[in-house]
Amino acid sequence: MSPSTSPLLRRRTVLAGAAAALGMGLAGCGFTFRKTSGPPHFTPEELVDNAEFSTLDELGIARAKASKSLRLDFRDGSIAKSDVGLPDSAHAPDVVAAKGEKFRLSITGSAGTLEAETDHARFGTTDTSPELDTVYYFLTATSLQEYVNLLRDGVRDYGLDAEVTERWISGAEADPGRKSSYSLGDGNALGFNVGYDLRYDGSKDTQVVIVTVSAEL
Repeated sequence: MSPSTSPLLRRRTVLAGAAAALGMGLAGCGFTFRKTSGPPHFTPEELVDNAEFSTLDELGIARAKASKSLRLDFRDGSIAKSDVGLPDSAHAPDVVAAKGEKFRLSITGSAGTLEAETDHARFGTTDTSPELDTVYYFLTATSLQEYVNLLRDGVRDYGLDAEVTERWISGAEADPGRKSSYSLGDGNALGFNVGYDLRYDGSKDTQVVIVTVSAEL
């Protein structure tokens, strides 16, 4: 598999897995959790986080959960594992909020910063790559109007295609009980690609957007 195609194939694999598992409920939002031997314990002093960006080692994850904030530097179109406290052969752990809670996700690009509230973020890489080349996270809404607001925010903030987005919204408003898995494509207003993949089911209480952050092509 060539380096240029592997991120796209990983994205398709993640989205397919998420779509299959969303029918069983939002727990984990369709992503497989990576098991650990148990949560480490850190002192309150160790959990104080004054750094500009988060790390993804055990202490960094604990700090992110304690502060409900995850801050990532994507200005180079990827994240060097060495910059976030991981060995080059590692797969970064998922960052998952406590049940019923969310954390603030910030991803800084060369032309701006993405800000989102989410309960789950994960990272795409391989054990032979020294970089994390993709970030995935979830947006959720409990009503069609809230969902529509999320999509229009993506048009305004990230450069998603307005015509495609409004066409999907018009269809959903005409038939709010519909079920739809649909990609709005990518916007690149922040210096990296932000892709919105919709998982909408009007019969469910919670609607989901799977957001993919990757290098600008």
